[in-house]
Amino acid sequence: MFTPPLLAVVAVASALASASVAAYVWRYRTRPDARWFTASLGAQSLWCLTYAAALAVPTPDVRVALELASLVCMFWVSYPFLGFALEYTGYLDVSNSRTFAALAALPFATSALAVTAPFHDSFWTGVRVVDAFGAVGLAYALTPLALVLVLVVVSTYATLGSLLLIDTILSYGRFYRTEALAVGLSVVPPGAGLAVWLFGPDPVGAINWAVALAVPHALLDAYAFVGTEMFEASPATRRVADEQSIDALPDPVLVVDDADRLVDYNAAARAFPGVADERVGRPIGGVLDEPFASVADDDDRYLTVDTDAGRREFDVQTAPLVAPSGREVGATVLFRDVTDERERRQRLEVLNRILRHNLRNKLTTVIGSSSMLEERLDDPENRQLATYVRQSGEALQEIGEKARRFDALQRRELAVERVDLAALVDDVLEPYADRADVAAAVSVDAVTDRETLSFALENLVENAVEHGATGSPSQARENAEGSDDPRVRVSATAADRDEYAVRIDVSDDGPGIPETELDVLSRGYESSLEHGSGIGLWIVVWCLARLGGDVTFETDESGTTVTLWLSEAAART
Repeated sequence: MFTPPLLAVVAVASALASASVAAYVWRYRTRPDARWFTASLGAQSLWCLTYAAALAVPTPDVRVALELASLVCMFWVSYPFLGFALEYTGYLDVSNSRTFAALAALPFATSALAVTAPFHDSFWTGVRVVDAFGAVGLAYALTPLALVLVLVVVSTYATLGSLLLIDTILSYGRFYRTEALAVGLSVVPPGAGLAVWLFGPDPVGAINWAVALAVPHALLDAYAFVGTEMFEASPATRRVADEQSIDALPDPVLVVDDADRLVDYNAAARAFPGVADERVGRPIGGVLDEPFASVADDDDRYLTVDTDAGRREFDVQTAPLVAPSGREVGATVLFRDVTDERERRQRLEVLNRILRHNLRNKLTTVIGSSSMLEERLDDPENRQLATYVRQSGEALQEIGEKARRFDALQRRELAVERVDLAALVDDVLEPYADRADVAAAVSVDAVTDRETLSFALENLVENAVEHGATGSPSQARENAEGSDDPRVRVSATAADRDEYAVRIDVSDDGPGIPETELDVLSRGYESSLEHGSGIGLWIVVWCLARLGGDVTFETDESGTTVTLWLSEAAART
């Protein structure tokens, strides 16, 4: 009965271990890095399998043929492994380049030299079959040319790939520290076995110990790439992002060293007249013709630049570049184009000034003059026209007052504190007690900014009172019973939405907010054809946004309910 040598059994185990890892990685075959890795593991598995057969065959010619077949497979393990390392770590342009393709010439040349070895003496000398540890060994000496080729295509390619993986994983995959160590250690056992095979004396050198030591190599690869699912989160994304993110930015970015010299820039920065390849290495102040004393400070600065698109203004912002050791090695300088933003701010300031002063003063004159006309005119129709003028002026004045008050609220810091909602709601409802049927039911307090919340509620209650007097079926019934006062109810309870703690409902029995106005509010902007009828509901939405809350609207046959959602609650005592 034939009993295979123990070393052959170990070689078969190495082949099966490598094939198992390859089978797992093949599920990711849509990715180029997985295909390269599978090719490397496949070559490794064939290498171990053919060498296992060689260890059990005593016939010299067959033993030599199997040795050469196993060597050819071995020569093609490291090249695809290097391709995998390049793809996995994000050097995609390298792995797809002609330079990398040219590296395949060495495995081809080494394989050709080995296949033709029986017909020349350029590959090995002194070939003889020997007994080695119960297996059929083959002793020989590689020629200097073959030895160099073997060391390059096996050891050098594998070492480069491993170092690349270790460096990248340590730099970009902070969750994979132990996996990086496993990758680095995986090449040590077969590397040591290869050294013993190449330089060991007979009979030790007659056995390619790298095959036997491929088992721990496969196990370490399995841990690194299978057990921790490193193929699920390739560090290539981080490297490519680092290399391309600056170029992808629409704003100009300069990179300077710790001496404020320009070392790199993105495509958008080419719009600056002073930025060009020949300016790299020069101080940034000279490049931009601007006296930058230090680009690493935190002061905001503005830079005016004449570009191809005209004169533009840029907000200059710097961020230090800090090495892993903690030392600042330079900075990135971001030039954010604020030309349109500053022009828009100027327009808003002018419009705000007109709203706060010019329009207010003119409206005061219009209201006063129309009131005098109401008193002096005898003709009823003319007096009615004067009344319309006064009422329209008062409405515009009220809108202006709301806008000014909201602007003042926006300019102040939020004062977040415990707010007695019952007292706040009573204060909001009090001015309308003689104009509407108002009532409140408050069971919680809130932690929020009192003034902002109060302003939002004032606008809602005012809207409910002014628009709730007509239109709804319930109001029609009340009118039939002799009451035409609108009914407004305000309640504050614990919220039934997970992300909020308090809900405040403002309900009325009016006809409801028009759907067109709700569409405008949900869309977030107005147009010349679709717009609201005032500013009150916008103020409510803006106030709640500033408080970190939300606003929802619900209309049915009984009227409208507007709900304010707040994030924090305080227990009532």
